[in-house]
Amino acid sequence: MGFFIFGAPLGALVLVTVSPAMAKVTYPVAVPMECVELAQREGVPLVIQNKYDAAKAKIKLARLSGRDPMVQLCRDAVEVVRKAALQYD
Repeated sequence: MGFFIFGAPLGALVLVTVSPAMAKVTYPVAVPMECVELAQREGVPLVIQNKYDAAKAKIKLARLSGRDPMVQLCRDAVEVVRKAALQYD
Protein backbone atom coordinates (compact mmCIF):
# COMPACT_ATOMS: atom_id res chain seq x y z
CA MET A 1 0.00 0.00 0.00
CA GLY A 2 0.07 2.64 -0.79
CA PHE A 3 1.01 4.87 -0.51
CA PHE A 4 2.85 6.10 -2.36
CA ILE A 5 1.79 9.75 -2.95
CA PHE A 6 1.55 10.28 -4.32
CA GLY A 7 3.27 13.81 -8.79
CA ALA A 8 5.19 10.64 -9.08
CA PRO A 9 7.21 11.05 -5.89
CA LEU A 10 4.13 11.27 -3.72
CA GLY A 11 2.66 8.12 -2.23
CA ALA A 12 -0.73 6.81 -3.21
CA LEU A 13 -1.17 5.49 0.25
CA VAL A 14 -1.07 8.95 1.60
CA LEU A 15 -3.24 10.55 -0.98
CA VAL A 16 -5.89 7.95 -0.55
CA THR A 17 -6.20 8.97 3.08
CA VAL A 18 -7.03 12.51 2.00
CA SER A 19 -10.67 12.98 1.18
CA PRO A 20 -11.49 13.61 -2.50
CA ALA A 21 -12.70 17.09 -1.64
CA MET A 22 -9.31 17.96 -0.20
CA ALA A 23 -6.92 16.66 -2.82
CA LYS A 24 -7.12 15.55 -6.41
CA VAL A 25 -4.91 12.59 -7.22
CA THR A 26 -3.46 12.10 -10.67
CA TYR A 27 -2.48 8.50 -11.39
CA PRO A 28 -0.09 6.76 -11.72
CA VAL A 29 1.52 7.48 -8.35
CA ALA A 30 4.76 6.06 -6.95
CA VAL A 31 5.08 4.73 -3.41
CA PRO A 32 7.34 6.69 -1.02
CA MET A 33 10.96 5.52 -1.04
CA GLU A 34 10.64 4.42 2.60
CA CYS A 35 7.89 1.99 1.56
CA VAL A 36 9.57 0.36 -1.43
CA GLU A 37 11.06 -2.64 0.41
CA LEU A 38 7.83 -3.24 2.35
CA ALA A 39 5.74 -2.94 -0.82
CA GLN A 40 7.91 -5.50 -2.58
CA ARG A 41 7.73 -7.86 0.40
CA GLU A 42 3.94 -7.57 0.58
CA GLY A 43 3.33 -7.80 -3.18
CA VAL A 44 2.13 -4.23 -3.60
CA PRO A 45 3.04 -2.53 -6.90
CA LEU A 46 5.60 0.26 -6.65
CA VAL A 47 3.42 2.41 -8.90
CA ILE A 48 -0.25 2.76 -8.03
CA GLN A 49 -2.26 2.92 -11.26
CA ASN A 50 -5.76 3.85 -10.02
CA LYS A 51 -8.05 4.43 -7.01
CA TYR A 52 -8.71 0.72 -6.63
CA ASP A 53 -4.99 -0.09 -6.29
CA ALA A 54 -4.59 2.82 -3.89
CA ALA A 55 -7.42 1.56 -1.68
CA LYS A 56 -5.93 -1.94 -1.62
CA ALA A 57 -2.54 -0.51 -0.62
CA LYS A 58 -4.08 1.59 2.14
CA ILE A 59 -5.97 -1.39 3.58
CA LYS A 60 -2.90 -3.63 3.41
CA LEU A 61 -0.77 -1.06 5.28
CA ALA A 62 -3.46 -0.64 7.92
CA ARG A 63 -3.60 -4.40 8.53
CA LEU A 64 0.16 -4.87 8.97
CA SER A 65 1.60 -4.99 12.50
CA GLY A 66 3.04 -1.75 13.80
CA ARG A 67 5.68 -3.81 15.63
CA ASP A 68 7.42 -4.35 12.30
CA PRO A 69 9.99 -1.53 11.91
CA MET A 70 9.44 -1.39 8.13
CA VAL A 71 5.70 -0.92 8.63
CA GLN A 72 6.24 1.90 11.12
CA LEU A 73 8.76 3.58 8.82
CA CYS A 74 6.32 3.37 5.91
CA ARG A 75 3.39 4.68 7.98
CA ASP A 76 5.51 7.62 9.10
CA ALA A 77 6.51 8.36 5.49
CA VAL A 78 2.90 8.19 4.37
CA GLU A 79 1.88 10.63 7.10
CA VAL A 80 4.58 13.08 5.99
CA VAL A 81 3.42 12.83 2.38
CA ARG A 82 -0.23 13.20 3.42
CA LYS A 83 0.56 16.42 5.30
CA ALA A 84 2.54 17.74 2.34
CA ALA A 85 -0.34 16.96 -0.03
CA LEU A 86 -2.77 18.85 2.21
CA GLN A 87 -0.52 21.92 2.15
CA TYR A 88 -0.43 21.98 -1.65
CA ASP A 89 -4.18 21.76 -2.02
